Amino acid sequence: MKNGLVCTLAMMLIVGCKESNEPNAAVVEQPSVISHIEKTPELVAELKAQPTIDDQFRLLYEHFEPMLDRSDSLTGTDANNDGIRDDIEAFIDALEVTQPVRKALKQEARQAQESLYHDWSAKTETNIKKALVIANKYGKVIACKKFVGIPVRDRTNTGRTIDALTYNTKARTILYLAYNHMLDGSVSTSLKAEAKYCE
Repeated sequence: MKNGLVCTLAMMLIVGCKESNEPNAAVVEQPSVISHIEKTPELVAELKAQPTIDDQFRLLYEHFEPMLDRSDSLTGTDANNDGIRDDIEAFIDALEVTQPVRKALKQEARQAQESLYHDWSAKTETNIKKALVIANKYGKVIACKKFVGIPVRDRTNTGRTIDALTYNTKARTILYLAYNHMLDGSVSTSLKAEAKYCE
């Protein structure tokens, strides 16, 4: 009797979770994905009061986290096709930083996003070469961030934050880990802080 009741409850839960095509079925609205952050005077003042760029990111995250893209799409929405997910670009555009710093952060966001456009399920020579090309762009990102004057701790922390924003769903994280496995045993060379590495 007890097992029958448990089975019935389990079936009710499963059936209750299925999507319904009935007109009266409750619709769960997905939060709209942010593509622009309105920079009110209050927000600008708060951003300017932050000691680091990463602290500005953290402040924006506290205010706008519910509007980040958590769709089933691995790449998310990139309406202007610049290689940066629109919600992450909105965060970067909202920062109170110089234009060269903003461009360096966008370069990093583009590099982080690139790994999500490929299938890394097979460790083939082609995939390894493709992963190395993407990884080598990260060296240029670091050199550019140095060149535009981002302090070392902020270079590291903003990089981690951009990664966290980029790989913010389970599927995106799994794909990122598969990409990283393609790089096992690879080495990178540190580049000088020069303008030529900035996009």
